[in-house]
Amino acid sequence: MAEVQALAGKRMVSYFRLLEKEKAELVPLQGDSDMSFKRSSKSTTTKSGNISTSAGLTAEIDQTFYEGISKVSDEFYDAILEDKVVEYWLVNLDRVNDQGKFWAIYARAKVTEDKQSYKGDSTAERSPKMEVIGTPRRGYLTLSDYDQDMLAYAFRGLDKVTDTPKEDGTDGNGVAYEKSDHTKDTVPTNTTTDTNQGGNA
Repeated sequence: MAEVQALAGKRMVSYFRLLEKEKAELVPLQGDSDMSFKRSSKSTTTKSGNISTSAGLTAEIDQTFYEGISKVSDEFYDAILEDKVVEYWLVNLDRVNDQGKFWAIYARAKVTEDKQSYKGDSTAERSPKMEVIGTPRRGYLTLSDYDQDMLAYAFRGLDKVTDTPKEDGTDGNGVAYEKSDHTKDTVPTNTTTDTNQGGNA
């Protein structure tokens, strides 16, 4: 049996953009990234035994980064002040498929809180919180319309979406998880991927 490799938190990096056709960008000077999934259930007792029913999935994202003059920083303000939908990727730099694309979780969300800390003896810090719309999608991407039901969106890669979105997991140079043989995922041989760039690794 192959040894299971532990994943380093610092190798999970976050990309972000408003739900527009601009290229996604790395969250600048990022700190911790937290994504949580929750599906509550209810048990009903009957004469024949218990019946368990599940509620819908809820997902939340917490992202911290140090404040700087950047497009992403400004867009987090736009997102909460103007109530805009955002796109968010959590990319695993230590997992690639047989095409050399990086594994990622992709979600559309609303920014519900943006806590800012401006202490006199430390760097200014931001801590946005996001509530995910619908179900996050897994897929693969290259670092470099809503469906009829806006909750059933397809995976997207980071690149600029051109022409009419196909919504099949290939927009932005992506590959949907369901359309890829994830049993062939490997650790990339180039472990010096520059996470400060949004271009090809």
